[in-house]
Amino acid sequence: MEQPIKSPPPVPKPQTVKITFEEATSSHVDDLLQRQAAMRGERGMAAPRGRRSFLYQNWFIFMLAAGAAAFLAWAIIEPFFDDNFYFQGPAEFVKTADPPPVNAPGRWIKINTQPIFLLDEALAPKGHDPIPLNPGDTIGVYADIPRHFEDHPPEKGLPPLYGFVVVTDPPTKDASKGTQTLEQQNARNHAGALLLLPLTAALIGLALGAADGIVCRLPRRALLGGGVGLLTGFIGGFVFSFVAGLAYRPIADAAANQMAAAHRITPFAFTVQLLGRTLAWTLVGMAMGLGQGIALRSKRLLMYGFIGGVIGGLLGGLLFDPLHLLLVGEHAPSAHLSRMISLTVIGLAVGAMIGVVELLARDAWLRMVEGPLAGKEFLLFKDAMKLGSSPRCDIYLFNDPLVADVHATLRSIGDHCEIENEHRPNPVLINGRPASLSRLRHGDQIAIGRTVFVFERRQGA
Repeated sequence: MEQPIKSPPPVPKPQTVKITFEEATSSHVDDLLQRQAAMRGERGMAAPRGRRSFLYQNWFIFMLAAGAAAFLAWAIIEPFFDDNFYFQGPAEFVKTADPPPVNAPGRWIKINTQPIFLLDEALAPKGHDPIPLNPGDTIGVYADIPRHFEDHPPEKGLPPLYGFVVVTDPPTKDASKGTQTLEQQNARNHAGALLLLPLTAALIGLALGAADGIVCRLPRRALLGGGVGLLTGFIGGFVFSFVAGLAYRPIADAAANQMAAAHRITPFAFTVQLLGRTLAWTLVGMAMGLGQGIALRSKRLLMYGFIGGVIGGLLGGLLFDPLHLLLVGEHAPSAHLSRMISLTVIGLAVGAMIGVVELLARDAWLRMVEGPLAGKEFLLFKDAMKLGSSPRCDIYLFNDPLVADVHATLRSIGDHCEIENEHRPNPVLINGRPASLSRLRHGDQIAIGRTVFVFERRQGA
């Protein structure tokens, strides 16, 4: 009996899957493609490198700002800070039974009622012709207090002075300073020495705190960061200079006594002075870079400022005394030139080191490749950062009518970052595609209005 032939089952018609343009270009598709690429070990979409102008690099901006601030501090404090006492006027020879304050040949003179024991070597400096000195000649004399009188002055009045440099034709511009009494000059010198470190730290803190806000056209951030930096630098500079003085003073006294006995700077004395100065500037450097981190409430910026300030203060302190000896020598009556250069070098070092520490320690950042600050890199210093045309945003996109007040939010979640669009009419473009929420990979291109960034991560982060 034949079996009936069964007809094959009908083949179902294939169903048509319809995908809209919005679905094809959605961030979900981008995330799936990025996950697939990540599983293959690929990196983000290659983006144009753009220009890497060092003019917008933080290390360069901070270096210039802090160097200029240190120079300004020197210009303010220098008129009130003298390395030695200075007297100018007609010389009067006096006979006195008082013993000389130093164990060296010389004679007692008087300028403007001030007795000075003038050393013979001041009138006959090595390598120069002897200086003729007659009663009534108008001269300028640089003088100092002998070391053994500084800590234990006589019961009445101030310690005696010895003159070690004579100026035979003194400039008239120094006449007003040269007629001040010893008490007035002594008080001014103490005030200058007391304010030197705090004022320098305060102005460097002001410059570092305000620099990024000024570059990014954010006056509110500049004022807040600069104000906090000014206050933090001054208080920290005053406290740390006092602490450094307590640790440095006993050793410095021993070194100074050795120099006084040898009538020259010995290697031991120079080393002690160098270490003491380095200690002081290292401690003061701790406070110079804290302003921006405190103002923006960012632990990362606070850490970068602290570490960079310490390293910069250390380098600047190490260079201070060698620069002085190189520029003006051991017996120069005034160290204003070396102090100007040394303070400026300290500012440059502190600013540059804060930027370098940030450069080496950062994990993720945005680099602007198209826009008004093309070449600048924006550190992701908070877990959530706003991008938009409002000055209150963390990244301010100015002069762009296509950007909303708060256009996007950048979030750091664990080891990765994502960006969320906050403005539907002009969406954020990730690698040329609109995205409402997208995880970022190294090399991704982010377009907001007319501004284009590249998201970058430190290798291995």
